[in-house]
Parts: sequence; structure tokens; C-alpha cells
Amino acid sequence: MHSIGGWKLARRPNYMTNIDKTYPYSELPYLGEYHLNKIPVSADKLIEHVDYWGEGLIITQLGNSGFANCYNVNHSLQLVSNGPDRGKKIPNRIPVPNYINCDTSSYIRDNSVRTVTVMGSPINSSCAKDIARMVNKEVGKVITYGFETSSLEMETLANELRKKSLFHYPKYTLPEEFQGLTLFDNHMAFLNIESLEEEILNFVQNNKYDNARKLTIGLDGDNKNEVITKAIKKMIDTRTNKIMEYAYNLWNKGAKEIVTKYFPVPFKHIFNEDHVTIVDKKYNQALKLDLKTDQINDRLAFGDSTDKSSKKVSWQIIPVWENNELTFKLYNVEHDMFIKLDANVDNLGDRRAWGSTNSNESRHRFTLEPFIVDDKLVFVIINYRYGQGLKLDANANAEGDRLLWGHNGDARANYDRFKWIIEAWKNYTLN
Repeated sequence: MHSIGGWKLARRPNYMTNIDKTYPYSELPYLGEYHLNKIPVSADKLIEHVDYWGEGLIITQLGNSGFANCYNVNHSLQLVSNGPDRGKKIPNRIPVPNYINCDTSSYIRDNSVRTVTVMGSPINSSCAKDIARMVNKEVGKVITYGFETSSLEMETLANELRKKSLFHYPKYTLPEEFQGLTLFDNHMAFLNIESLEEEILNFVQNNKYDNARKLTIGLDGDNKNEVITKAIKKMIDTRTNKIMEYAYNLWNKGAKEIVTKYFPVPFKHIFNEDHVTIVDKKYNQALKLDLKTDQINDRLAFGDSTDKSSKKVSWQIIPVWENNELTFKLYNVEHDMFIKLDANVDNLGDRRAWGSTNSNESRHRFTLEPFIVDDKLVFVIINYRYGQGLKLDANANAEGDRLLWGHNGDARANYDRFKWIIEAWKNYTLN
């Protein structure tokens, strides 16, 4: 039972264990109905940490709870309830009038807190709304300790945070400063969209594709689609070269629907091994193989000047995962052949491209690097062995067709000759 008399007579907060933030209202009764100086003092700064229902750092034989360097929101007459500081006033306390009227708007600015924590104490609608009000939408996060994921309290909090585009991040690894609360054996985290995007991007960039997949699956649905969409867009816009591995992991480990739902359409065609056309952006010519063979039965590869729909321009792009690397083979449906680059070079160091019946050499493998040009998804296609990007010859033959080459130089340069458009083959019935 709270008592104003008992609270007034209580010993001062422990600022030996806790850091004194010199908060002027910490040892005053609730004054929320008056015009107060809000924190942070400057509207363009953020409060680093608010612990809702916090009492400061408490260390007991049963376990540790609370934090030494934060503001603590609590009942205006609440005293420290456990540990060596039991019965003292709460350090850096920001008061609320009671447990069902949780309004700190007279003390804390809206959208001004980087991290809000809450430990094992009831979260009612008023509390959830106040937490959502104060946490910063752009960079903020909310961490809870000791709650079951399916509890009504977590549902109440999640509903309010969703309105500010903060979403539950399953299996979030706590930053060091939020670890060590041994009194609790579980936690939940709600992160802003930008942080969730960065988590996906960091996982992909550091080859942690399983982590990226699990997080992506956890974000699918429940109004969190925006996170996945923006992360994929950022990877494509910044030409993150591991986006193909990310999509491959999703496709082959039970999350095909994520690729179909969020990635540009060519990703589905590639990983489903659909029949596609491969058309260069500069000359608008579809790849094909020559009708004639050489002495070892290989066929030169060309861009066709007119044909976009016959079987001879139909290809399958076949993923190959080997030695923790993803490459692709380009398979021509009509001739049952795979593209490779010549072992020999011309006077410019370029290599002709051929179709061959075998595909067991590294020169048969290619990497795909997607990006957007003129609102269109294109790919740079680079040979794995030689590092040469595919291009069509600047000169056409008598039929208007152009030889396919591997380019001796930077195929990532901004030239349309190195850009390829992958689309469903016109006469193919998609699955």
C-alpha cells in the first residue's frame, strides 16, 4: 500500500550504484497537471533509455534486475522494492499517478526515447500507449523481460507499437548494455523498420543466410511486409552482390512464397528454373545458339536480331550451390547445351561464348548481379572462372545477329551492353 507520508520519509535514492541524472522532479510527487520542463531539454536530441516500472539497478541472491544508467518510470509513491536499497526512493524517477493512468507526457516528449525497457510488471492499455508515445519511431526499440510471447500484455503492447511501425524481432540478440538481467530468462524486442532492415542486410552481407531467412519469415505478414520490401529494394539499389544467395536460401529452405511475394518476378523465374529469354538491353537481342556446330560439336552464341519467342531463344538458368558459393549455368532448351567462355582470347582479351553439351568446368558457371536501370530490373552476368561479363558484339553480321563475348574489363560499368533482361519465355506455361 502506497503512503505519501512513507514516501516523504523514505531515504534518498542510491546514487552510488546508480548514475544521478540530476532530474529535477525525481523526488517530487506527481506534478503532471502542471506545466513542466520536459526531457529531453532539446527537441532534436533523444533520451537514451527509459525503464518503465523500473527501480534502478537491483542485485539480489535471486538475480539481477534494473539498470544503473536510465530514467525509471514508476508510481509516484513507489519505493525500491527489493535488494539492499529496499525502502529507498527510486533513482531518476519519473512519476505516473497510478498503475492504470500511465501518462508521462508532461515529463517526457513524444517520440523522444531511443530504448524503452519493461520487466515483468503489468502492461495494460494505458502503459502500452505511453511506451508507444515516447519511443522514437525512426531509431527506437522496446525490450521486454519476463513476458510470454502469447500473453495478453505482449499483444496489447505489440498492437500499440505497430501503430508506430515497431515490430517484434524474434530471437533478437541483446546489445551488451541490456544483458545481465539474470532474474529473467527470456526477452522480446520490438524494433523500428530501419533497424530491422539493417539486421537483414547485415546478415546477408556477412553470409548469415539462415539468420536472414528466419528473420524474414518472422516479419512476413502482420503489417510488417514493409520491412522485407524495403530491405530487398535497398539491396538491389545498392547492388548488394549477395542478394541472389539470400533469395536462393529462402527458395530452397521452405520460404519460396517470400521470393514470389516480395522479390522482382525474374527471381522466381530463375529459382524455379522456368523457361526464360535473356535479352541484352542495348540491342534488344535475345540469346540463342548457332544452328551450326564446330569440329567438337560446340555452337557459337549470338543475339538474335528478330526472334523473341521461338524455342531457340528459350533458356533455363540453373542455380549451383558449391563450396558455399552460388553460381548459375545458362542452359539452352532447344540444343540441350550450356554456355561457356572460350579458353582462348582475341587481341582485346575478350573470349567468345559457346554452347557445349558438357557443363563440368568452372567456365560454364556465372554469377548474376541484379540492379535497376530506368525502372527495369537488369542483370550483369559474369563468368565465374574468368571474371568476364557477357556482352554482344558492337558489330552485327549479315543477318543482324551479334556474337556473344566475355568482356575483358569492368562489366559493372554503366554501359547497356553489359545489362541483360531476364523474362519468362513467351511460349512457356508458368507453374
